[in-house]
Amino acid sequence: MKVGFFLGNTSYQSGLYNATKDVARCISGHGISVRYIFWHQRETMQADDDLINIWGLSKHKLSSRLFRKLSKSLLGYSVSEYLFSRLYSRQLEKFIKESGYDIVFFHGLNFVPFHSYKGKSYVVIHSCKYDNLITRRTGIKKIFYHKLYQHLYSGKNILSVSNSARDDMVEKLRARPNSIETIYNGFDFGKLEVKSNQPCNIALPERFIMAAGRADRTKRFDILIEAYSQTKAKNQHKLVIFGDGKYITDLKKLAIELDLADRIIFQGFVSPLNPIYKHASLYVLSSDIEGLPTVIIESLIAKTPVVATNAGGVNELLTGKLNDFVCEKGDIESLARNIDKSLALSLNVSYKDISFLDVELVAMNYIEKINALVTPEQIPPTTNTNNKLSSYDHPTCNTA
Repeated sequence: MKVGFFLGNTSYQSGLYNATKDVARCISGHGISVRYIFWHQRETMQADDDLINIWGLSKHKLSSRLFRKLSKSLLGYSVSEYLFSRLYSRQLEKFIKESGYDIVFFHGLNFVPFHSYKGKSYVVIHSCKYDNLITRRTGIKKIFYHKLYQHLYSGKNILSVSNSARDDMVEKLRARPNSIETIYNGFDFGKLEVKSNQPCNIALPERFIMAAGRADRTKRFDILIEAYSQTKAKNQHKLVIFGDGKYITDLKKLAIELDLADRIIFQGFVSPLNPIYKHASLYVLSSDIEGLPTVIIESLIAKTPVVATNAGGVNELLTGKLNDFVCEKGDIESLARNIDKSLALSLNVSYKDISFLDVELVAMNYIEKINALVTPEQIPPTTNTNNKLSSYDHPTCNTA
């Protein structure tokens, strides 16, 4: 059996690839070939993955580039991709048939140009679509795009990486998919522990609180800085923010206004972050919008406690005793209190707090979804969806 993970116009450095690669390898260990499919790729293609030229989207021909530029300028990306989806989908359907794929998983917004695709497929949503795509619009545009995305996702087989994204799709966007259920991103805990124990190559304060991400409207580092200014911790711990983005200049000005210029370090983009987590006393997520935040998962695996706002799947990751350190989005005072409380308690955390994200368990969930759409003769005899061992013990999921 051959399965395609469709990533469209992203890259091997994208969050989508990093969030799915361990699961893809684990599925392959069960006798199912999983390959990535792109319609544009700026990097050298990895073995067995596919790059498909889609006229109207790809840049392989001058006519395609001109069509893309003209349609985008006249209609905008979303509308042009919606209107010309049949053109793009026919090309993809032909490629999928000729290449012998049995089923395709469209990850993220790479699905939008192919919403007319008629082959066997699932759409995997990695974020809250209404919160992320609709709430930032106003007036007639908000109504228009609400209806547009509502139509895009209706009638599809949808997998959501968190219950919050699932509920956002059904309750806020009010789409009517053919089916929808949660299937979490899977993580190889052993591999991530190894990464977190690698040497750190940048200079760090002796004691610090960390946050990371692109400085945009969703991450709300302004809320974090305001909360940090109200903590007792600011006297003993510096705040290090990893990432860049258009709001960095404004954030630096805010730090100066709050007399924190010497306490906050804007480190810029750093990758990977895994060797850094274990040196931090605390990770803080202050976002308004999230899917299933990988930074929280990586922090817990590195045994670093987390304080977070209740964005996206945060409440699904920070459960039990850890849920005491989740506060409402935008609540500066609560965020400040939780920072001080967490540092005072010195919590013990580990991958055991998120054991349901084990890559083997998630891979088995994917295999169940694959089997639900393919015919019995296509199912490889080695597949056993009842075998739910930990990836630490299962040889097929050794992705290190």
